[in-house]
Amino acid sequence: MKKKLGIIALIISIIWIMYLGFVYNKTYFEHYPKVTVTVAERKPFIQDISTVGYVEPAIKSTVRSAVSGKVLGIMVNVGDYVRKGTSLFQIESPDLELQIQQAKLNIERLKIEEEKLKSEVYDISQYEINLKKEEENLKRARQELEKAEFLFKNGIITLSEYNNYKNLFTQTKLAYELAEKSYKNIKKQYETQEKLKINNLLVLRESIKNAEAQLKNLEDQRLVKAGIDGRIVSIFVKKGEYITAGTPIILMADERKLAVSCVIDPKYIDKVKTGQEIRFKIDPLSTKEYKAQVDSISEGTEELMGKTGIKVTGRIRDNVPGIKVNMPVYMRVLVRSRELSVVVPVASIHQETPQGEENPLYYLSPPSPEETEYYVFVLEGTPITTDDRELRRLIRDNVQVVRKRKVEIGGVSEDEAEIISGLKQFEKVVTYSSRPLNDYDRVIVIEREKWAKD
Repeated sequence: MKKKLGIIALIISIIWIMYLGFVYNKTYFEHYPKVTVTVAERKPFIQDISTVGYVEPAIKSTVRSAVSGKVLGIMVNVGDYVRKGTSLFQIESPDLELQIQQAKLNIERLKIEEEKLKSEVYDISQYEINLKKEEENLKRARQELEKAEFLFKNGIITLSEYNNYKNLFTQTKLAYELAEKSYKNIKKQYETQEKLKINNLLVLRESIKNAEAQLKNLEDQRLVKAGIDGRIVSIFVKKGEYITAGTPIILMADERKLAVSCVIDPKYIDKVKTGQEIRFKIDPLSTKEYKAQVDSISEGTEELMGKTGIKVTGRIRDNVPGIKVNMPVYMRVLVRSRELSVVVPVASIHQETPQGEENPLYYLSPPSPEETEYYVFVLEGTPITTDDRELRRLIRDNVQVVRKRKVEIGGVSEDEAEIISGLKQFEKVVTYSSRPLNDYDRVIVIEREKWAKD
């Protein structure tokens, strides 16, 4: 009986010792924070600015008044879709009417000058008649000379009479040559005058054409028409209102081509450039992203859906099903790219203000002020101990030491941060911890999957 009781007592003692060891080991295990770690990588880094944006038409047209005057009528309503050339509004302007009357008078004056120039005739007929007359005289003088030469050879007339005929021919020939020279000179002048007349007519007709175009342009200013196909987004004036030249009247948008727009902090203005890539998604919980390209950046701050900042607009490059104007989108503007940088998850970055107030969330979104200091916890290996039994336990339970190290952040993307200094490639940094850490803390490194189960 005593033997049985002894065996039972021994068994109970063993069980109790095992229980105490289990409780001790569990307490020992839970004594240290459990952490997951990642290795600092050197790889290409792209910084982005994440924000909420909205879908807008890529092409907008602000219709303005070219003159000052009274709005006689507005022919469209907000929401109407109109074609290019559609009449939008009519304006009455005393200055415009005066310009139209002056343009009409100018056209009449130019047309009178045209008719006057066309009626101008440079007459050279008398020179032609005189030349023909001298030509006939020369012909008769030549015949008389030939006849006198025959008579002189036959002794019918004297030498003196023959010489008279000869002198008459010479005088007649000189008269003809003078008439011919005069005709050629006057003809040359006539041709020059005709060319000048034609050139002057061309200039006048071109002036008339320009004046008529100017008149049409002035008359068109009475009734302003759409310059693009699009929808009427806004109407800024009312019928009967007096406006000045350059006043915006109507905003139109071509909804066939869409863009995404957002406003960002002015401190990023030097980093954002046209041509940079934008990635956006319709559903914030979706992993599907679409691409756009930065098309324009505002010179100053603008307002968009209640937010103020530098407006960045990007034309959509992908086909996005179901997208509509004014739909909110979740945008990432990719503002910088480096060839190779030391990169760690954003979750591993801690931030600390100069007063020592830590951010328990360990995130950098939204970005902190420039005076904030950033740091990470770097894994440095198994703690040093003189107790072999404790050392074996530390190794068995994967207990290691972490050091708090200050780092300089170059940029932040959606889930990664670029480290400019303070951390080297292949060093291990803590990404998650069961509780806030301090410098020289002992921690138990576990796999992320085990963390999720616990």
